[in-house]
Amino acid sequence: MRNLRKLTAAVLVVVLVLTSMTTVFAADSANVANADKAATLKDLGLYSGQDANDPKVGLENALTTQDSLIFLAKLFGYNEAANKLSADQVAEALAKFDDAASISDYAKNVVAYSTANGILSGSANKDELFVGAKDTVTAARFATFMLRQMGYTVPDFRESVAKLAETKGSKIDATITGDLTRDAAVGIMYGALTAEKASGKTVIADIVGDNNNLKAKAEKLGLIAHSGTSGGGSEELRVVSVNTLNNKQLEIKFNLPLDKSSAQEEAYYTVKDKGIDEKILTDYSCKLSDDMKTVVVTLDSTVDDCLTNSSTAKVMISKDIMAANGKKLNADKEFEIQVQDGILPTVKEITATGEKNIKITFSEPVYEGNNTTTLSNNLFAVKSGTYSYYVQKAELNLDEINLELGTKLIEGPVTVTVNDAGLQGNAIQDYAGYKVFKGEHTFNYVKDNSVSVVSVKTAIGNKVVLSFSKPVKGSNIKLYHSVKNNEDYKSEATSADYANEITFPFNNLLQNGSLYLYLVNSGIEGEKIVDAYGIKVPDQVLTCTVEDDTAAPVVRHYIMNNNESIKIEFDEELDREVAQNPDSYSVKRLSDNEEVPFSVVMDDSMKSVELKYNYKLDDNTEYQLLIKNYMDIFGNANVSDYEHAFTTGDNTYPIVLDSQQSDESCYAVAEKGRIFIIYSEPMNESQMLDKSNYQVSIDGGDTYNDLGNYDTIIKVSESKVQIYVKNFECNNDSIAPFVKIAPIMDLAGKRLYGSVDSHIVEGIGPENVYIEEAQLVVKNKIKFVFNKKMGSTSENDIEFSTYANATTSSSIRVLSCESTAVNSDGKTEMVLILNQDLSPDGRDEAGNEIFISTINDPSSESESGTRLEPNRPIPLNVMTPPETAKRYYDIDESTGAVPKVVAGGNIKFKCEVAFLRTKKAS
Repeated sequence: MRNLRKLTAAVLVVVLVLTSMTTVFAADSANVANADKAATLKDLGLYSGQDANDPKVGLENALTTQDSLIFLAKLFGYNEAANKLSADQVAEALAKFDDAASISDYAKNVVAYSTANGILSGSANKDELFVGAKDTVTAARFATFMLRQMGYTVPDFRESVAKLAETKGSKIDATITGDLTRDAAVGIMYGALTAEKASGKTVIADIVGDNNNLKAKAEKLGLIAHSGTSGGGSEELRVVSVNTLNNKQLEIKFNLPLDKSSAQEEAYYTVKDKGIDEKILTDYSCKLSDDMKTVVVTLDSTVDDCLTNSSTAKVMISKDIMAANGKKLNADKEFEIQVQDGILPTVKEITATGEKNIKITFSEPVYEGNNTTTLSNNLFAVKSGTYSYYVQKAELNLDEINLELGTKLIEGPVTVTVNDAGLQGNAIQDYAGYKVFKGEHTFNYVKDNSVSVVSVKTAIGNKVVLSFSKPVKGSNIKLYHSVKNNEDYKSEATSADYANEITFPFNNLLQNGSLYLYLVNSGIEGEKIVDAYGIKVPDQVLTCTVEDDTAAPVVRHYIMNNNESIKIEFDEELDREVAQNPDSYSVKRLSDNEEVPFSVVMDDSMKSVELKYNYKLDDNTEYQLLIKNYMDIFGNANVSDYEHAFTTGDNTYPIVLDSQQSDESCYAVAEKGRIFIIYSEPMNESQMLDKSNYQVSIDGGDTYNDLGNYDTIIKVSESKVQIYVKNFECNNDSIAPFVKIAPIMDLAGKRLYGSVDSHIVEGIGPENVYIEEAQLVVKNKIKFVFNKKMGSTSENDIEFSTYANATTSSSIRVLSCESTAVNSDGKTEMVLILNQDLSPDGRDEAGNEIFISTINDPSSESESGTRLEPNRPIPLNVMTPPETAKRYYDIDESTGAVPKVVAGGNIKFKCEVAFLRTKKAS
C-alpha cells in the first residue's frame, strides 16, 4: 500500500535545555486543580501517579524530566516496550550521557528507550552531554513533546504552549508558563486528548483504536462522539471554498480531512492567471495545513511568478483528489476567483536561527521585485545597541528572509531594519507591489544551547530518513543498521547546508521487525553534525520497528505531457527490471486499435515511470493505457491488468518558425532595419504586438535592447509580425540579429514552447526569395513563379544562356513584361514575352537547349524588401500542347527528315510511335 514498511515506533521529540525559565507554579497543595482529571486518566489506563491507589497523591510536586518521560510513555503506550529492554541495551543507550548515573533506577528503561527512539537527545555544555533527569520540566518543553507526538513541527519550543492551545479541539490554557507541577502536566495531557493530530484524528481517538471498552469510556466522558454520530465515514468530499490569500498563494478548503499525499499532488490543481495563463506548479507548490482540510497552493515555479492583481483567475481541482476516508470529488471542479490584494505587507516576527543567522517572517510572501532569491544586502540593517553587524547574505524563501551576519550575535536586544535603503527601486514588497514600510524591529537574542533532537522519520525499503528538531549540517555522517561499525550495514551521507532531514540509502533492503540504528559522526572535527548555534549532535542509538509489506503497488495518478508522453506515478518504489520493461505496458488508439510505440524512462525516486511516445499523439483523440505488469521492491506484484482510458486535448503549444532552411521562417532585411517573426499558429494579438515582449541584439546575443519610441511592430498576419528598429536601419546587410521573445500565448492560452521562459531566435538571416519555376505557356511566353509575394519585379533580372555553355548568352531576349499577378497561393507570377518562339522541348530557333537563371545583381524585391536571390538556376517546365516536329538524325543530306512526336507540358497519354528511316544504299 502507500507505505512499504510502517514505522510503528512512537516518534516523540524531547528538547531539553539547561537554561531555566521563570517559575510560575508553586509546589504546594493549594495549586492542585486537576485531581479529577488524574482520576479519569488513571481509569483510562493513561496515568498511574505516585500512589497506585490514589492518583491525587503527589500532584503538587514538581515534575522532573525523567518522570515527564514516564508520563508520555504511559499516555502514548510505549511504557511496556521500554521495560522490555535488556540491561545491556539500557547501558548502551545511556552511555553517551555524562550524568547517566543521576537517572533513578525506576526511570532508566524509559529514559533509555526515549534516547534510542529519538525522544530524548539531552543538553550539551561544551563537550559534555546531560540528561538533566531530575531537573524540573517546563510547560514549553512538555507542550513541545505533545505537539511533536501529534505530528506537528515546532520550530521554536518557546511558542509550543500557544501552538498547542490553538490546535483544533485543544482545551489547553495558552497562558501556562514556567516549571510544571505534576498537577499542571495532568491538565495539559487531559486538555490535549480532544486535540486533532496532524493526521486529522484526535489524540484520544488514536489511543482508543479498536479497544471497544476504552472507546465506551471515552464516549461516556464526551471525549469522542458516540458511534454513528460523526457522519464522517459516509460524507462525500466537497470543496467548501477557493480564495486568494495574496497574489502568490491560494487557499482551498474541503469539508473532510484529506489524504496528505493526494492533497499535496500538484497534478490535481490547475491555476490560470486572468483565466487563460496556466501557471506551472512544482512538487512543493501544494501544502496541506494542520487542520488536514485546507490546501495552500503557492506559485513557486519562479520567484516572480504570481497572479495579476485586480483580475479574475480560474482554479480547477481534479476529481481524483482523495479524502482520508477514501472519498473523492464527484467531478472535476472549476472556480473563478477575484484577485484583489490591497493590504500592505508587514514584518510578523524576527527570530535568531543561529549565532550568525536571523529569520524575518512577513505577513505574506515578499520579494525584491525581481526573479532572484538572493537579495540586496543593503536593504537590511542589524544592530546591537550602537554596534552594527555586517549583513553578508540575504536569502528569500517566500514569506521568510534569512540573514547571515559577518559576526556572532551579542546576547540581548537586537534591532533589525527592513528596507533600510529606502522604498525607492527594488525594495522588499509583496506581489501586488506594496512595499514594506521602513522600520525598526527589536527581538531579544538568547543563544539556544539545546541539542538538536534526532528521530526516525521513515524507514522504507533501503532508505532511512532521520529528522532533526533544528537544522543541522555535517559531512561523512555514518548510519549503521543492526550491527554498529559493520561495513555491510553502513550508509554514509553529507548535508552541506543546514537541513532538518538527512536521507541515508543502504545497499540492501532493511530487515523486518525491530531495527537498531547507530548514528556515528565523522572522526574529523569540522565534519561533525552541528546546528547553526555550534551545538554538536552526538553519536546515538535509534530504534524503529518495520513491518513487512505484502500489498502490490497502487497507481496514484497520471500526468499527460503535451501528447508526447504519459507519466505514471505509484505509491511506492517499483522493481526496476519490471518497471523499465516496455512489455509491461501498451498504449493504443481506440478508434482503430493501433498500437503506439514508446520508450520507458524510470524516475530516480523509483516511484514513477514515463512512457515517451515515438511520435506525438493526435489531438482530441481517445487512447487506452494498459499496465500489464508492475511490482514493488519486495516482490509484491499486480494480479490483474490496470486500464486507463484518456482523451487528448489541444496540447500543441505554439513555436517560432526559425529554421533558416525553410521558406516559412523568420528573416531579416538588415539594411532596412526590418525583422520578421513568424509563429506556427495565430497568436494573441495584443501580446504579439506588444513592444515590451521583444528585445533585439545585433552583436551576437551579447547585448539585448528594448524597442524604443521610434521602433515599431506591425501585424503582417495572425501569426507574423514585422519589427522595425530605427537604429538598425542602414546597417550592413550581413548582420544577423538575435531576437528575445517573451512567453506570449496563442489563442487557446498556451504559451510559446509551453514555457514561462523567453525564447531566443538566433542569427536571423535574410529571407529566401527566389523563382520556383519558369513555365513555357505559349511558344514565346514564359510565366515565372516566385516563392513569395513580391513588392517589385523586373524582367531584366532574368538571363538566358545555352545549355552547352552556361557562360554563352542565348539569342533569346525579353521583349516586355506582359503581366504580373498574385496567384491563389499568395505568390507573385510574372509573364514575359520573348523575341522568338521556343520549341515544345525547350529549345531556341537554332536547336540549342536553353538555361535560365537570375542575374548577378537582381533588383526585384519581396514585400519585405528582400532582394531576389542572384545567380539561381530556374527550372523550365514546358506547358505548351504537343506537336510534331522534324529532326534530322544523320548527316546524310539525301535522307529526309524523320517525323518525331514531341510532348510538352504535364500531359498523360499512351501512344505507340513508329519511326521510319530510309538508308541510302551503300
